Amino acid sequence: MIKNSIKYLMIILFSIGVSSCKNPSATANTAPVPIQVKATAVQKNDIKEYLTFNGVTQFQKKENIRANLTGYISWLPFEVGSTIRSGQTFAMVRTKEQDALTEAIKIDSSLAKFSAPIRIYSNATGVITVLNVVKNDYVAEGDVLATVAQPRTLTVQVNIPYEYEDNIDIGTPCEIILQNEKAIFANITGILPVINPIAQSQNFLIALPDEDLPENLNVQVRTIYKENKNAISVPHEALHTNELLTDFWVMKVVNDTLAIKEKVVPLLRNDSLVQIQSANLQLKDMVVTEGSYQMQDSTLVSIQKQ
Repeated sequence: MIKNSIKYLMIILFSIGVSSCKNPSATANTAPVPIQVKATAVQKNDIKEYLTFNGVTQFQKKENIRANLTGYISWLPFEVGSTIRSGQTFAMVRTKEQDALTEAIKIDSSLAKFSAPIRIYSNATGVITVLNVVKNDYVAEGDVLATVAQPRTLTVQVNIPYEYEDNIDIGTPCEIILQNEKAIFANITGILPVINPIAQSQNFLIALPDEDLPENLNVQVRTIYKENKNAISVPHEALHTNELLTDFWVMKVVNDTLAIKEKVVPLLRNDSLVQIQSANLQLKDMVVTEGSYQMQDSTLVSIQKQ
């Protein structure tokens, strides 16, 4: 009985062996499938790294028009945004005493010369940016009735930490970025000799005499911090790093089929490119820009045509 069982077992094992020999694909290893990636060549580019600060527009020369007597505004043709000249009549004021003469003039017409409204003149030429009164308002002597700004004194005041003192000075080129993303190219034109005691920052001025911008407009001011006109660079998407940001690398494609890990040192950056330093990367070497997330060293790849 035992001999028969052994015999049957030998027959079964022999049959399996013969079957395997007839079907070699059953034991052959499956060939690895290349990962589809996108790649680009290492290039030389002009890379500029910027310092960016917040700024606000202000008129440097502003004058207040004040009431020179107490009374009621009887005539006022101006509104915010109106232009006015120095010496031009800004408003007319009637006093209580003039109103009291109304009945007396009926008796003595010679008093009429004292009943004419009194003029208030502008002491500046420019644009009215603040208007504090309207017709029939009561004003007291010394009240500020309006503010006149000189448009050609428009500046941007930008607050810059003192640590950048060596990077920014009078004459430094800069870009003023408006909220609609329009860029105005200008230069630093002045420095206020006062340091904010808390923020340890200093106000710099950028004159914009030919720009038609409102006051108190928030803008961004950026200036070149560092520049390399022949930087070996790759797109941001090609650069990888560990969680501690201590190691950086790219996946270099060799023979269009194999992605190997190449350590690099990142230097300057702009919005799309990063300058790198590497002993093994050359111009026109291909690096993976898409599809290399968590990719292992020496991975088979296939570059997609773009």
